[in-house]
Amino acid sequence: MLGRIAIHLSDDHDCARRIEAGLMLARQHGAEAVGLYAPGGNLGRMYEENLLPPEASQILHQRYQADHDRVRELFLDRAAAVGAAAQWRALKGQTDVALSLHVRYCDLLVMSKSASTDRMSSLVSNLPEAVMMAAGRPVLMIPNHGTFDSIGQRVLYCWDQRREAARAFADAAPLLRQCQSLAVLEIDRDTEMLKEQGLTPDDFDHYCVSLGYPGPQHLLKDSEGYGVGNTILNTAADLGSDLIVMGAYGHSRMRQWIMGGASRTLLSTMTVPVLLSN
Repeated sequence: MLGRIAIHLSDDHDCARRIEAGLMLARQHGAEAVGLYAPGGNLGRMYEENLLPPEASQILHQRYQADHDRVRELFLDRAAAVGAAAQWRALKGQTDVALSLHVRYCDLLVMSKSASTDRMSSLVSNLPEAVMMAAGRPVLMIPNHGTFDSIGQRVLYCWDQRREAARAFADAAPLLRQCQSLAVLEIDRDTEMLKEQGLTPDDFDHYCVSLGYPGPQHLLKDSEGYGVGNTILNTAADLGSDLIVMGAYGHSRMRQWIMGGASRTLLSTMTVPVLLSN
């Protein structure tokens, strides 16, 4: 079971969607929802550090307070409406650093990518990617479009024998214990490598059953002509999955997170929530 679910709150277009998704999971797991308000861009930081002349600072303060109060009311009202325990925190300092620190006291963080309709003040470049790299907790990414009535009942897990995928599988344990169905997807499986290492084709299926998870539907697919990311999305659509679990791949450079091809594809075109771990 999840005990504490953090939700990134800001003045952006998809804040309400993140709140609904986070509270859906909180209600399902009997968890506490922790709203982490971190206004986008440099709005909060400029206000905190008094970087503007007094007149501009006063206008900025009024806008900051109005956004703060509006989002706080929305979050607490929705939590009360669904009967979820909730607490509100207004973060200070650099957004990715503050989020990464606070989410270490939670089981996962609910986020989403910036939408094209967001105003410039709400945008933080590569924020989800930076938090994934730094937090040490899984990040549940919510799509910018579409609707979903459940999260984690029909799980598609992406397995490729790598460390990031193994980390994602462990981080998703509270959800996998409650799921109704589990599909394990291997793309471009290196059968010869597995054979050389003494691994059997059904090792992972046996591992899932040993943990008390549903007996998985194991799928082998070839990415040629489609790409790994599109193969994952197409499989999720075919299965009616309501959650994709996978490792986040990429590398860091000068505090920016550069995502691998499959991760970029999923984050830009996902239609169901995606749980990512690094």
